[in-house]
Amino acid sequence: MVGIAGCLGGGGGQQETETEATTEAADDDHDEERPEGVSAEEFVRGPVPEPYRTALSQANERRDPDDLFTKEAVKFQEADDAVEAGLTEAGRNCGNCAEYIPDKNGDGFGACAKVEGYIGPEDWCSLWESIEEAEAEAEEGEDGGETASVV
Repeated sequence: MVGIAGCLGGGGGQQETETEATTEAADDDHDEERPEGVSAEEFVRGPVPEPYRTALSQANERRDPDDLFTKEAVKFQEADDAVEAGLTEAGRNCGNCAEYIPDKNGDGFGACAKVEGYIGPEDWCSLWESIEEAEAEAEEGEDGGETASVV
């Protein structure tokens, strides 16, 4: 698999004109880490394995495979890169996000209740929400109180 990562990340990538090139380029960091037998396109867009398709997130939100954001739409990237770019604070990543569905099959990747494809706990996107915040919002909704607004 390491050889594949070198081919995709090499300088000759401009000669190949695949429609998925932009999305794949955004996920080059994951190419060498993809689960065995999972293509680059499947890694980015899914489908994810059956146990994740309609699973509950860490904040008990059900994943709807027909209503997901693309990774591009939510600025999906490694959390460290997002911190360096000034998009988020250190310590915020998918592993501690309310929307994250943790690894269920031992391949090191989970899924997201809102974003398509495979998701690693060290990733980040613009939908990040703390588990505590999501649980508090859910409790407010159950109590019939006001729902928190997103700023």
